[in-house]
Amino acid sequence: MAARIGAQAVGIAAETGSARIFEQLDRLDQALAPAVSEDGVAEFRGALDRIILQPA
Repeated sequence: MAARIGAQAVGIAAETGSARIFEQLDRLDQALAPAVSEDGVAEFRGALDRIILQPA
């Protein structure tokens, strides 16, 4: 559930460039790191990596 909501927030962060959202997404990324095999976590982390490495 957290990964799914995080994935939605990634889109918002990409659109707005909000530092506050990026900070929260970083915290979520760290919290979800041990659960990378859970549904949605890898997708969330991949989406976050894409906007950090290749900002719009």
